[in-house]
Amino acid sequence: MIRNDCVHFRGDKPCRFKRVCEGCPRFEAIGPKVLMIKCRAQGDVLRTTPLLPGLRRKHPGSVISWVVDPESVDLLDNNPYLHRVLPFNLETVLLLQVEEFDAVYCLDKEPASTALATQVRGARKFGFGLTKDGALMIFNEAAAYAYRLGIDDDLKFRRNEKTYQQIAAEAAEVDYRGEDYVFELRDEARAKAAAFFKAKRIAGKRPAVGLNTGAGTKFETKQWPVSYYRKLIRLLTGKLGAGVFLLGGPREKNMNKSLARGAGPRVFNTGSDNTLLEFAGFIDRLNVVVSSDTLGMHIAIALKKKVVALFGPTCLQEIDLYGRGVKLFAGADCAPCYKQTCPDPVCMESLSVERVFEEVRKLL
Repeated sequence: MIRNDCVHFRGDKPCRFKRVCEGCPRFEAIGPKVLMIKCRAQGDVLRTTPLLPGLRRKHPGSVISWVVDPESVDLLDNNPYLHRVLPFNLETVLLLQVEEFDAVYCLDKEPASTALATQVRGARKFGFGLTKDGALMIFNEAAAYAYRLGIDDDLKFRRNEKTYQQIAAEAAEVDYRGEDYVFELRDEARAKAAAFFKAKRIAGKRPAVGLNTGAGTKFETKQWPVSYYRKLIRLLTGKLGAGVFLLGGPREKNMNKSLARGAGPRVFNTGSDNTLLEFAGFIDRLNVVVSSDTLGMHIAIALKKKVVALFGPTCLQEIDLYGRGVKLFAGADCAPCYKQTCPDPVCMESLSVERVFEEVRKLL
């Protein structure tokens, strides 16, 4: 007898237990089906994971599927709360046209995500969808505050005091109890960093400070000046004797090479060609990470690292460091602004090297 009503059933191939259905002791009936649609951006995907424990409490015995942009699939790899991680592509859209869900949650406001949430069949829906005219709407009244944050700059920039997690949990009507990010690295994700430390003979006796030097792809305004990083490196190595690890991707390749050049034997360029999980593997070995409001900051938070977070154009009140770091903001009159470019980025330039160094020293 074939049991395609089992959580583990695949159909096109044996299940992970390599058992035929008849008499299988691993049979597990499909419980309530929950769909989370949170595709963008990568940092936001990570900081939505704290809702998963509350989602499971709300839907006991549920199987949770999560739709996410393909480049973010690895961020949900090995997540113990998820039954499926579905890349947002045509195959997934077609699959979801067939299925039915007990609850659908959409915490994106982008048209593609909200269109999918509107079309998918679900007994109850939470968060955001589209009207028949293609305008953003809310599925439930509890999502009204999150909706208004997108159209009311005064509320978002000045009056809001809630973290992203609190806002998202409210919109989803999920019982959020301050849970941390859910992000579990497999051993293979740590292998490249382990080999790097071994090859460089980094013994781990010195404090290890990571500098996530980039600003992401969307907001150039988040960039802390390169000259500031150069001075911070001198202070960290000279006054604290710390090992400094330069973190970044392809966009930071030349910057990090320049920072490492002539900086001394305790400055290490971790490379710009790491996969997303290899990048996380390097962060996992550090004591403190200095970063602007980027994916690197969120990965450091998810890995429970101490963080010095640098804020300028974005809202620091929405970020929760869970008591493991400090958020620095210079208080420029024009910030936050969420502008992608700026001819005079005073908000980031006003964050002094000495202030950042002192906060790192306190955390070590």
